[in-house]
Amino acid sequence: MEQLKLNFDTEISGVPRTYIVEVPYKNGIVATSEFCPTELLSGRVDLMAAIRGESLDKFMADCRMQLIAMSKIIEADTDLDRHIGGLMAVVMEHLSRNNKIDFGDLLIYVDCFSLLLKAADFDHEEIRLMYPRIAQTIMELYPDYINKGTNIPD
Repeated sequence: MEQLKLNFDTEISGVPRTYIVEVPYKNGIVATSEFCPTELLSGRVDLMAAIRGESLDKFMADCRMQLIAMSKIIEADTDLDRHIGGLMAVVMEHLSRNNKIDFGDLLIYVDCFSLLLKAADFDHEEIRLMYPRIAQTIMELYPDYINKGTNIPD
């Protein structure tokens, strides 16, 4: 796999920002699951199965959607609040279009969120700890709207 560096330019509170997201890439697919705990996928998934991804175009669109949402947040107490607001806006937009969200799609959005945090120089360990908490919080907020499938651990 080669490593891609993707530049995303946006404006946050009137200040231009560039987020450089680095992701593994092979055969048109970006590996997005750097921060996702294997246990979140399934108690019996091996490491290779835990590596998720999506097409480069879809990944870039997902990241851009979060950044556009972040740029529209006028008041946020912290940079983290703005990132969380961007993630929640994308999840809510997905729900408004589809009325449901597959658990795997939710994790892709959280993957993008986590990679954008990394690009914003958040601590890697903090992102790893935050990832399952964010996913769990969204699941608890919208339990009737998440298609859980067979991959969600009990």
